Amino acid sequence: MSLFSSFKAPLAALPFPAFKKPGMELLGLPIRLLPSALVNKPLTRAINQVFKTPIEEGDFDFLEDRCLKIHVTDLAISFYISFDGQQLLATGPRHFDVEFRGNTQAFKKLASRQEDPDTLFFQRHLMIEGDTELGLGVKNLMDSIEIEQLPTAIQLLIKTGKKLV
Repeated sequence: MSLFSSFKAPLAALPFPAFKKPGMELLGLPIRLLPSALVNKPLTRAINQVFKTPIEEGDFDFLEDRCLKIHVTDLAISFYISFDGQQLLATGPRHFDVEFRGNTQAFKKLASRQEDPDTLFFQRHLMIEGDTELGLGVKNLMDSIEIEQLPTAIQLLIKTGKKLV
C-alpha cells in the first residue's frame, strides 16, 4: 500500500464547485465593462434616430420624466431609457418605473416583428414588471410603429433579422 492510496477516497468525496460553460453572458461582458457614458451616448443617438418620427409626433410624451429598464437576461445587461420632452435618453443605472425583461431571442423576435408582442408576453418570453400601465403604453407604442416609419438602415436590419430568427 502506497502513501498516496489512502488519500484517493477522501479527495473523491470533496465537493468541487460546478463549472459552467461560458454562455451568452460573455457577449454582454464588453458592455458591462465599459463606462456607461461610452455605451449610453451612442445608444442615445441611435434610439433618437430610429424613433425620430414618433418622437416628433409626440408618441413618447407619456414617458417624460419616467424611466424604462430593458434587461436582456441571457446577456446580463440592462439599459435605462427615459424621455426629457425633446429626446430619448439612455442613462446609467437608476430608479426605473417599469422593466421589460427577456432574452436576446425574444427581443430579436419583437424587433423583427417575427412574433406579436402579446404572444411573447403571454408565453412569458418577455415580462413587464413595475408600472404595468406605463409598460403597456410602451408595448402598444412599439407595436404601433410601422417598419416603414423607421430609417432605411433599420428596416434592412429588421428584414435581415427576420431571416435569422
